[in-house]
Amino acid sequence: MKEQVYGPIDNPVEMGYSIAAVTETLKKNKIYLQQFTDIYPDGITSENIVDAIAEFEKVLIIPNSPFDKYLKGDNKAISQKAKEGYLLFVSKGCVICHHGVNIGGNLYNKFGIYKDVNSSSLGRYNITKREEDKYVFKVPSLRNIALIAPYMHDGRMSTLKDAVEFMTEHQLGRYMEPGETDAIVAFLKSLTGEVPEIVRSK
Repeated sequence: MKEQVYGPIDNPVEMGYSIAAVTETLKKNKIYLQQFTDIYPDGITSENIVDAIAEFEKVLIIPNSPFDKYLKGDNKAISQKAKEGYLLFVSKGCVICHHGVNIGGNLYNKFGIYKDVNSSSLGRYNITKREEDKYVFKVPSLRNIALIAPYMHDGRMSTLKDAVEFMTEHQLGRYMEPGETDAIVAFLKSLTGEVPEIVRSK
């Protein structure tokens, strides 16, 4: 997890900064100076910044969503439409990439398997410089996906419905019927968990 922290900081289309510059900026803030000193004996360093961010990210895995409760046996935890959406999510192939406890976040995949997505970012190629890594991105977790619009690495989609339709066409080579898209969206909304107090209070 710590290795991932550096990526967004250095990425020109995200923070476009550097860990060294972040470190120097934070050292100028009296509040951060005190807070870091309270936790880390050597105060603000690039290593401590990365450690602090990684520790914070651990609490972002928000459990106890309606879907979690459904899997534990509460048949009424999600709607019938969400249940249908879950079955479609599996049968249409979405689960090939979005699997595991976080419903994704476990692998990298090419963005635009069946149709060109006209991405201005080359993805992992920017890091590896390997031709096969062009347009390859980390598959995101779908937990709390209803809360984090816009979607895709470049924010091109503003709604879950648009994102589902785009992904099924470009990643799976399929087209969804309107009712199927709505059902999958209902399932995705059931992945919203209970936000811990430590996150909600910030």
